[in-house]
Amino acid sequence: MSATRIGGSDRFAMNRRLRNALKGITAPDVDRRRRAMEPFVRATFEMFSRYLYRYLGNEVECEDVLEDVYGDIWENPERLRNVASEKELVRTVYLYYMRKRLREVYRRMNRHLYLSQKDLTNLTAPELGILETMSQDELEEALHRALGRLKARERRAIELWMEGMSSRAIANELKTTVGAVKMLKFRTILKLKKMLNEYCQEN
Repeated sequence: MSATRIGGSDRFAMNRRLRNALKGITAPDVDRRRRAMEPFVRATFEMFSRYLYRYLGNEVECEDVLEDVYGDIWENPERLRNVASEKELVRTVYLYYMRKRLREVYRRMNRHLYLSQKDLTNLTAPELGILETMSQDELEEALHRALGRLKARERRAIELWMEGMSSRAIANELKTTVGAVKMLKFRTILKLKKMLNEYCQEN
């Protein structure tokens, strides 16, 4: 894949076939959009599949997700109207079309690992001996405050974990290693326990 310099920074060039298909699917004319959709899928399927495989590690799941992603793009292509490079295209499709579908897959694949706020509360509270002294509502409020005091990266990791994402997927999202994510979750849970303990002592 060739690269070109646009606006002072390196971006992957977009080939003519993909550029024309992209113009077609964002056109106001429905017939033109319909004709452009198949060339767009052919031009992007391999590229999007490789990107999804980093998160899912399963070709069948990737194809299922892509089917939904292309359906979402057909229904609402406006986000792609001003995309100028393949790199920007992949990022835009991930942010506005793939990410929602990926979360649905994570919840299904990792249902036994799904962590609700109640689960997180129970995970951080028992060792403190405070479950018997506070109502569930008070405990959840204290946890909500504690989550708000975390650093952005810590809070993001916990939020993604609560959504059912695997350590591998969180590592891709945070652009770090699986080992670093596991350590981050471990340290953040300890930090939340300490914050809840301090909250109970103050109240």
